[in-house]
Amino acid sequence: MQRDLSEELRRIYNGSPDELLLHTARYERLLALYHLSFPGQTSAFIVRAPGRVNLIGEHTDYNGYAVMPMAIDRDFVFILAPRTDGIIDIINESPSFERKTFDTRYPVPPYQQGDWGNYAKAAVHGILEAGWIDPKKSVGFQAVVGGTIPESAGLSSSSALVVASALAFLTVNDNQIDKAQLAELLARAERYVGSEGGGMDQAVSLLAETGKALKIDFFPLRTQPVGLPENLSFVVCNSLIRAPKSESIRYAYNRRVIECRLATALAAKAVEEQSGRKIHPNRLADLSGEKLRLEQCTVDKIVAQAIGEKPLSLKEIAQHLGETTEVVQKRLCTLRDGSMLTEPPDGFKIWNRYKHVVTEAQRVDLAVGAFQVGDASAIGKLMNESHASCRDDYEISCPELEALVSIGREQGAFGARLTGAGFGGCTVNAVPSNQVTRFIDGVTAAYYHGYARQEKDRPFTNYTNLHDVIFVCRATTGAGAWPSKGDR
Repeated sequence: MQRDLSEELRRIYNGSPDELLLHTARYERLLALYHLSFPGQTSAFIVRAPGRVNLIGEHTDYNGYAVMPMAIDRDFVFILAPRTDGIIDIINESPSFERKTFDTRYPVPPYQQGDWGNYAKAAVHGILEAGWIDPKKSVGFQAVVGGTIPESAGLSSSSALVVASALAFLTVNDNQIDKAQLAELLARAERYVGSEGGGMDQAVSLLAETGKALKIDFFPLRTQPVGLPENLSFVVCNSLIRAPKSESIRYAYNRRVIECRLATALAAKAVEEQSGRKIHPNRLADLSGEKLRLEQCTVDKIVAQAIGEKPLSLKEIAQHLGETTEVVQKRLCTLRDGSMLTEPPDGFKIWNRYKHVVTEAQRVDLAVGAFQVGDASAIGKLMNESHASCRDDYEISCPELEALVSIGREQGAFGARLTGAGFGGCTVNAVPSNQVTRFIDGVTAAYYHGYARQEKDRPFTNYTNLHDVIFVCRATTGAGAWPSKGDR
């Protein structure tokens, strides 16, 4: 057992011998908890799904443009065994999350909004809805789960939990699915919890490769491994400001999804009027210069002239589209759960959102080339430009992220930017590999022992281990399941 586990973890984690010992100890702890929680019951499988850090390409995925994340050595691990009935019983290693037990009969009703169990339910519901498992024949499972991805930090803890739950459910039902297909299904399934996300998180959690980032294109899903420069390390710094999609941030996040949907409709109308040809875009990427066979600057000019750079009311948008406000609201402002996004009091910021998405997509393409030749200076410049766009045009930064980005650059990062949905969470920093210790010490002193202690009125998250809030990311392989017994 010891030898088998160590071999598997060495393949997965791409770390030093000391790091491997820590990973091994964690798995052994979870195995022990499983046997304590389910006395006399043999564990059958181990399932693991990693979180991710997005290096560049923020809020582009649901608009049809590419992203470039990498899976990290922070993940969810399930120790599990099949049951003889259709019940799923999950015990979380953390006492902060209560035990969850539910039936796999379809449809699977959600818990109260914000409940951690909804991420497991989202996976099961999505798989049953797709018909991959017959609910009349499905078996459930009992599991112990432990996670090391910081919660609400923009490192995709929620999607990693969905992916791990899906693999657990498929594994006990002896059902193997192509990982790319599963990633696309789970991107849809996660909308069960109410957020209008794209497909980046599920794709990288499933399809990542050890030691590499992953350029991901969508509709259809396509991936390209991208080697990481040896002279650069990527350090994550947690702002200690939570960014939970399940709470007040939900509206702000979904608002931007709707603003991009409105931008698509308005841009399509403008291009049609200029070109005289009918187009039927589903998302902003369908209106790229490449798709329209026009220069991108030409498309941008058409859009800017047609809709202007000031925020628009729903009434003004309807006038641009030649429709009633009621039709526009129903057609373009309806969320996946059927609810309607209320009009923001400051208007829909269509041009700003359009500008961010289009320029961010260009930065992703440029970043791939910079990574391939190991140009650390170019990588840093693109990351810094990405952050400015996220802050100024997409407006997803906050004072703490701004302080952390500034400190990161002062401490020697070539590039520093917010990562994830924004509104809190983490920054990612491209740091010379031989300067990582100095960087971590400098940021710790300036932010965690300085800024965060001075701004006492801000809702900073408490932490017990500094290694959980500032750490170097190892690019790990994607999610998987394997037998937990030595005779595999």
